[in-house]
Amino acid sequence: MSSPITPEVALAELQATALSQRAHNALFRLKQLKSLHDALRNNSNAIRDALKQDTHVSDEEATTEVALALDVVKEHYGSIDAAKELEAEYRITHGKDASDKREPWGVAYIEPQRVHTPFFSVIAPLSAALSAGNCIALKLENNLRALPSLLRKLLTEALESDTFAVISSDPSSDSLSSCVQVFQEKQISPPTYSQLVSPRNKIIAIVDRTADLASAAEQLVTARFAFGGTSPYAPDVVLVNEFIKKDFLEHVLKHSLRFLAGSSGISNGSTNAREQKKSSRVAETFQGLTESKSWKLNVITQGDNGAIVELSNLSSLPAKSQQPVFSVSAITSLEHAISLVEEDLDPQESLLAAYHFGTPSTGKYLSQYVNADTSFTNNIPFRLLLGPAAPSCQPIDVEKRYIAQHFTRISPAYIATPSSQATLSKVLSGKESKKAATELLSKASREIEEKKRAESIAIGYFEQGIFIGLGVYGIPILTCIGATLFFGVRAGLRRWAFI
Repeated sequence: MSSPITPEVALAELQATALSQRAHNALFRLKQLKSLHDALRNNSNAIRDALKQDTHVSDEEATTEVALALDVVKEHYGSIDAAKELEAEYRITHGKDASDKREPWGVAYIEPQRVHTPFFSVIAPLSAALSAGNCIALKLENNLRALPSLLRKLLTEALESDTFAVISSDPSSDSLSSCVQVFQEKQISPPTYSQLVSPRNKIIAIVDRTADLASAAEQLVTARFAFGGTSPYAPDVVLVNEFIKKDFLEHVLKHSLRFLAGSSGISNGSTNAREQKKSSRVAETFQGLTESKSWKLNVITQGDNGAIVELSNLSSLPAKSQQPVFSVSAITSLEHAISLVEEDLDPQESLLAAYHFGTPSTGKYLSQYVNADTSFTNNIPFRLLLGPAAPSCQPIDVEKRYIAQHFTRISPAYIATPSSQATLSKVLSGKESKKAATELLSKASREIEEKKRAESIAIGYFEQGIFIGLGVYGIPILTCIGATLFFGVRAGLRRWAFI
């Protein structure tokens, strides 16, 4: 179904196939995923060349994107166990409840992002929807880019024509009402239960004075500059303790050289962003950073492929960026960082992710008080840098980003009689209903036995501070008091003995 008349017609035909439940069969899903993987791996070189042409990433990054997309298809294929699914299907027949039973939505509509890792962004939701047993409508616009036309050809050849369609324009809202919808660029707030929307919220990193600076710098630099700096999980600003800022920046400069260097080399010490070349990839970002009154901009270094800047006197967080600009700002304490985030976010808003570097207890403290959809302590999963942001209000899968559960809905089935049935049967339909109701109320009215608190006290971030304070100030004071009492009593006893 490569060239439907309209998106609405394509979706209607897919809905008709979905009603037949053909795509539910485990063997059919395995066949589809195998065919998809074969088509992609046999054309991996062409896909890689198309990626480099469209997105201007390095050969290594294009190769990595293709490899990880193929891995996702293999993982979904390996997750399907036909024998177990058959057994689960007949649980009711065998007198067992199927409380966790799920059903495919029927039709999945996918709008992938076009700029960042576009191949992975198509294959991740596509393979997950296939593994869940859905028919799929994929939007690929007709344009001059190489990848969309290549994918249109490969996917329509690999997948069954009555279960897959490529469309080039937006369907009507009515035709999408019965579909599960994937939007990686379009913003819908709040999304409905049938919409998987990738948010564009900010990413921040906090580097405490207890952090491993070399490791933190390497991971943050990679996250910001890999894949051209376009990842939704690239840090928008790094908040670093002022006492270690200088050392941290030295590590950042060391690890950023391979990303920043280009044909024109690197320039240092510039403080005027307006003087940068208009043709630079980061010119627009520089302009926005320079014009803001929420900080003072200092360009630490700049190359053909990005820049490192310091935002001093920061009063609010910078905007979300898809450009390779590594922004650093000094903080006086963890509470200072938490306050900056709280003041920047709306009441119902959260960060897309937060990266915390420091001791495990510091990570726990920041993860608790920095409002983020997900947080990572002392590591940034590099696989997170590929693909779209994880859909809102859904469990995040770092490796695949989309899982089969995203494309199914719960449909429990029961056959076993619940334990409360006998009691309620006496109340609702028995001859002694009044007595049974009285006994039921009497039992429910019994006082709750209070659970005893554990005798041990959990030592958290604040408790550590108290104990450290006692150690630093309390022990010397107690020692002085004890010494004073000792010598005072001894002097008094000598005087009394002398008298």
